[in-house]
Amino acid sequence: MTIISYLYCVLLFIVAGVGLSRYKLLTIPFKILTWSVVAVSILGVLSKFFSVKYRNNAPILQVQSIAEFVFYLVIYYYLFKNKTIKKAILVSIVVITIFFFINTIFLQPFAKKFPTNVYVPTQTLYAVFSLLLFKEMLMYPIKINIIKQSVFWFNTAILFYATTMFFNLGLSNYLAEHTHYDIIITFFWYLIIYSFHVLICVALLTDNKKITAPYA
Repeated sequence: MTIISYLYCVLLFIVAGVGLSRYKLLTIPFKILTWSVVAVSILGVLSKFFSVKYRNNAPILQVQSIAEFVFYLVIYYYLFKNKTIKKAILVSIVVITIFFFINTIFLQPFAKKFPTNVYVPTQTLYAVFSLLLFKEMLMYPIKINIIKQSVFWFNTAILFYATTMFFNLGLSNYLAEHTHYDIIITFFWYLIIYSFHVLICVALLTDNKKITAPYA
C-alpha cells in the first residue's frame, strides 16, 4: 500500500472516532452517518488487504458501493421534510438494491468487476437529492449560521462527491488507454475522497441534537 492510501485509512478512522466520541450529542441522521464512516473504514482496510493478498479488491468495492448508497439515502430520508421525496428515497433504495444484485449476477461479476453500472445511477441520485435538500433548506431556513449547520456540511459533501466522482469516472475512461496518466487519476481520486471525508468530519463536529431538534 502507498503512503497516501495508508493516510486515507487513518483519516477514515479519525472521522469515525469524531462521530463515536460525539455520538450522544448527534441527531439520528448523523448517528447513521457515524456508522456509515465506521463501515467504510472497515471496508477500506479490507479493500487494501484484498488488493495486496489477492490482487483483487472488486468484491469489497461492490459491497461498498451499495452500503454507502443505502446509508446516505437513509440519512436523506431523515433530513427531508417533504413526504413525496421521502417516498422517492425509499423507492430508490429498493430499486438500486435490486439492480445491484442483477448487476453482480449478470453484468459485472461480484468478484471481478468494479460496479460502474451501479455507480453511475447512485451518483446521479446523490446529486439530485442534495440539490433538492438545498432547495428545502432555502424554503425552511433556520436561525443558525449556515457554517454551523451540520446538514449544510453533509449535503455539500455529498454534492461535491457526486459531481467530482462523475468527472473522475469520465476522466478515467478518457485516459484508459494511456497508462502513464494513471497517477493523475489516482491522485485526483484520493483528493476527492480526502476532501469528502473532511467535510463529513465537519458535519459530525457541528451536529448537536440540542440545536437541531427536528432530527433528534
